[in-house]
Amino acid sequence: MKAQDIELLLKERVTGLELKKTAFESLTYIFLNNAADKNFLCGFEQQEIKTMFDGYQYLIDRRFGSSIIRTRIGLYIENEIYLDNLEPIGYYELETDLDGEVLDDWFVIEKEKH
Repeated sequence: MKAQDIELLLKERVTGLELKKTAFESLTYIFLNNAADKNFLCGFEQQEIKTMFDGYQYLIDRRFGSSIIRTRIGLYIENEIYLDNLEPIGYYELETDLDGEVLDDWFVIEKEKH
């Protein structure tokens, strides 16, 4: 099997499991649940944060657990000195098993608004 065939199979798997959609829905839920917490977004307003799909990561035969798929949504703000005028400020990752069962997730803001 060629690398292209493996990539196609993996893409078909995540598409069929709708992991991108699930990640965006989970992120929306996190924003809604924390809307009243003024410190949650480290000084940023939700309207100024752009969410963009950043990709999938497959971790197979991990030492401390089963194989997983991580779906990553990047959190960005507009800033003209960055590529595509988007400065990364954090991310959301949804971790699932290879059947799409949610195992864990992370919401991380790496920068504070000055």
